[in-house]
Amino acid sequence: MSQPDIAQILGASDREVVLAEDFAHVLDSISRVIGYAEDGNWRSLHEKIGTLQSSLNTFERKISSRTGDPDDPTVYRAPDVDAKRTVQLITAYAQQYGGRLGPVLFPLDKLENPEAVALIQEKAERNRRFREELFGNDERGA
Repeated sequence: MSQPDIAQILGASDREVVLAEDFAHVLDSISRVIGYAEDGNWRSLHEKIGTLQSSLNTFERKISSRTGDPDDPTVYRAPDVDAKRTVQLITAYAQQYGGRLGPVLFPLDKLENPEAVALIQEKAERNRRFREELFGNDERGA
């Protein structure tokens, strides 16, 4: 029998999963933009800005509707989700998919489901051991 995933543990709907995944992608894109700026890697920064814009546009489309008005083409539309559960799912996804920024803005101690916390910690430990086997103790893969 397979282990349940985070969304199943939290009882998230498909719509909540999509929003949380898209938001984690935004966090990852922002993290990469910051990293490239810190490194002075302007070419990669330029390319990642396009990815960030695309991520934000995708997320914006999920919480807006087209109006048909060229001066104001979109309007906010509340997504049909449980806000608290969606934020809990964002917190969980931010740990694995939110780049460096995700865990800082959505710390694991804010996740209220112990089973989900344990699963995330187990995956993080498994990844740490894999990196250690692959790269040794110098943390290059972190």
